[in-house]
Amino acid sequence: MLNKQRLVMSVVALAVLSVSQLSMAATTVTGGTVHFTGRIVNAACAVSADSTDQTVNMGQYRTAFFTAKGKKSGDVPFSIKLEDCDTSVSTKASVSFSGLSSADDPTALQTSNISGGSAGAAKGVGIQIADHLGKVVKPDGSVFSTAQNLVDGVNVLNFSANYISTQATVTPGGADADATFTMQYQ
Repeated sequence: MLNKQRLVMSVVALAVLSVSQLSMAATTVTGGTVHFTGRIVNAACAVSADSTDQTVNMGQYRTAFFTAKGKKSGDVPFSIKLEDCDTSVSTKASVSFSGLSSADDPTALQTSNISGGSAGAAKGVGIQIADHLGKVVKPDGSVFSTAQNLVDGVNVLNFSANYISTQATVTPGGADADATFTMQYQ
């Protein structure tokens, strides 16, 4: 009888251990996706990751500020940082910008309402980009900024952006634009 009780107790203990092992089994679920992006370039410099996708805050302006076609807001500085530059490959760098040009002023980007809001897109205003010497860089990809001398290592190419009224009357709304840029090394 004692052996029978031990046998029953052993079987019960084994069953309890088996069930507890099953409840501790790992569960695997898909968690998501990690996107890795980058580029290997055969150029004099590499564009810093900080500069490849940046936002320039243009601020707010009243429609009354734009009193005539061609009126410009204040300049907002931004830069493109280059790393690991090798002047034995190239000694100068320039940049072109590409985006949707304003139908009223091809030297300016057409504004839209990328950031959202109920007012829609502002009309009669565009965004101009100028290089470090103040030369306006037409945003159609065909015009490059004034070439800047490079040094070995890190270089910062300075630019500015401003609003410009492309019509005599400006209406309120989102005044956003996107532009891609292309590097040219000489």
